[in-house]
Amino acid sequence: MNPNNSYYPPPPQPQQYGAPPPQHQQYSAPPEQQQYNAPPQYNQHQQNPELGQVLPSPNDKIRPTSGFKDVWAAVLYFCNLAAFIALSVVGLRTFSNNKGSYGGTTPPGGGITFDTDTVKVFGFAAIVGFGLSFLYLLLANIIPGPLITITFVLSILVYFAVTIYYFYMHYYSAAIVFLIFSCLYLFCFWSWRDRIPFAKVMLKSITSITRRYWSTLVFGILSLVVQTIFSIWFFLTVVGVYQTYYTAGSSNSKLNAAMVFLVFSFYWTSQVISYVTHVTLAGVFATVYFLNNQVAHPIWGSAKRALTTSFGTICFGSLLVALVNTIRYFIAVARADTDNPIVSFVLCILDCIIACFQGIFEWFNYYAFSGVAIYGEGFIPSAKRTWQLIKDRGIEAIINDNLIGNVLFMGSLLVGVLSSLLGYLYLIISKPAYNSSGGATPIIVLVCFIIGMSMFSTISTVISSGVATTFVCLAEDPEALRR
Repeated sequence: MNPNNSYYPPPPQPQQYGAPPPQHQQYSAPPEQQQYNAPPQYNQHQQNPELGQVLPSPNDKIRPTSGFKDVWAAVLYFCNLAAFIALSVVGLRTFSNNKGSYGGTTPPGGGITFDTDTVKVFGFAAIVGFGLSFLYLLLANIIPGPLITITFVLSILVYFAVTIYYFYMHYYSAAIVFLIFSCLYLFCFWSWRDRIPFAKVMLKSITSITRRYWSTLVFGILSLVVQTIFSIWFFLTVVGVYQTYYTAGSSNSKLNAAMVFLVFSFYWTSQVISYVTHVTLAGVFATVYFLNNQVAHPIWGSAKRALTTSFGTICFGSLLVALVNTIRYFIAVARADTDNPIVSFVLCILDCIIACFQGIFEWFNYYAFSGVAIYGEGFIPSAKRTWQLIKDRGIEAIINDNLIGNVLFMGSLLVGVLSSLLGYLYLIISKPAYNSSGGATPIIVLVCFIIGMSMFSTISTVISSGVATTFVCLAEDPEALRR
């Protein structure tokens, strides 16, 4: 990769998830007693109990755990955050001194090609993504049943419309991609039509809880705001670091090292935000599942546990995902920077292999962190327990038939497409100097797509956390549904 002309677009942001029940309110079975048939025993005389606040009896098969878990991961994360802040101070100081812009041209002695207007379009993409994601969440609570069909139909129509537009603008590479997506979603809609009724029942069940506990929606929006602020901070830091360390005619080893760290740190922090949200919301749904409506405000205890005793566990799981995402990101950068067809083909195959591994790992993490919210154990024991429990109960067959995850993914792609279309229109209308040759178009469109998709992924955690936690709770105690 040539460091003198390499772009480092902000990496994709991870999907967001929900939170754990009280740390002292979580259930874990003794290693020698792998029994899951008996439901948890609750103290019926305790006022306003929360999940796990029970007096253990000899018949209990589930015991709450206590104490901070995976502390080493939390310490390592805070060291990473401190280094990011230090590098950000250096970059933002340069960015501020240079007024953040060189009019899209290379400054004396070296510098970047992106200017302040580029940061603005990224900001507009974030606003559009936020607005569309928030609207989708409201519709999910108002019309949960029809929304699944609407998402399918609207996605297909929008993709065909964008395909036609890109063909008209002679942007053939993007047009072919969206044409493939259009045909693929049309096929999925036809082949998945028998699974839609079950998805509607699940979505109605989850949204009935979110309507009763509005704190879940507020927390989801709050996490989206935090993720948006951090993303803008990251964008400005990248621009400032480029201006600080880029020098024409040199190897730019400092710049490359700084960019590797910034990308990794961005992924890690984004994943931490995602999983804190997931563990918090998972704790709320688990509390409602096991204790019904006995707890007035379960969000407080759940958030407390996610940010204290389970925070190290969240950092551990987030670190693993961040490493995989970072590798994928730099493979994508290398593919964009090579003109050798053989190298490009090898990198494409490697990217596909890692992408498959990433998808499986993130799917597993999704349910593992629901287990963290319920059991309060460390990441590895909780993941093993959760997966073994789901397999023993046969819940994996129900999970495979669940369509909500696919629908939410389609929604995130839809928001990402609309955000990327905004970025493309910006380049067509404003004609910035740094894109006179059109070389920056794919980068701007890709970044806007990632921003919009991440905005939706963050706020849709309110629904996806409820679905995952319901499956885990169903495996733990099927009889609780009757209470």
